[in-house]
Amino acid sequence: SVAGGGASVGGGYEQVSDSIVQYQRNIALLEKLARNVGTKNDTSVSQTQYNLQLEVIQQLGQRIETQLRSHESRLSTLPRSEASSLRTTHVKLTRDYRLVEQQFKTLQLDVKRKRGLAEVRAREAEEERMGRNNRGGVGVGVGVGGIIGGGGGDVDGAMTEEGMRWQMQIQEDKINEEIMREREEEIRNIHKGMHQVNEIYKDLAHLVDEQQEGVDQIETQMENAKENTATGLKHIEKANESSQSQCIIS
Repeated sequence: SVAGGGASVGGGYEQVSDSIVQYQRNIALLEKLARNVGTKNDTSVSQTQYNLQLEVIQQLGQRIETQLRSHESRLSTLPRSEASSLRTTHVKLTRDYRLVEQQFKTLQLDVKRKRGLAEVRAREAEEERMGRNNRGGVGVGVGVGGIIGGGGGDVDGAMTEEGMRWQMQIQEDKINEEIMREREEEIRNIHKGMHQVNEIYKDLAHLVDEQQEGVDQIETQMENAKENTATGLKHIEKANESSQSQCIIS
């Protein structure tokens, strides 16, 4: 799954992680149901199942949004050191959720496109059937045939216009889908950059820790040297006093 990424999740974010995993699993189920759209298996039952699954996913998304907002507010009340470690978890889970949410939106666009195509095909089939009926009715009589023939022309024109409208809508949906995919790719690149920056900060922190140990050692050595110098000075002073005493006795 996306959430967690193999790392432990703490700081009260376990529920958020579990919700994202559940969100992703339900989208996988929705993808299976979406395969029936526009096919002979696209029955009223499958459409009902799809709509119900859609509602479940939307409710899960709302719950995750609420959880993330709640944690965002809580972070502002924590001490800086504690908030810093939890902020990384918050950013990662938010990123994971947005990626899965983008998949959900792309899936919805794809289903909309399939249903639009299915409706266009159904209209075209109906148009062809009505055209055949109208052509067959011409031989009944001149008056009736003229009326039916004229009416058929209007219907053909209307159907053609409807088909063109749907084709334009499908094309627009395809463009929107491409835009969303490009945005998804941009989001992934941004997150990749953030990950690289995070790794750089970790490396810097590690270097600082290593250097800090050296600085501590130098400081300790300086303290020891100071103490040794003070001790040596005392020895010299005692030696001088002893030398002066011997000179006086002599």
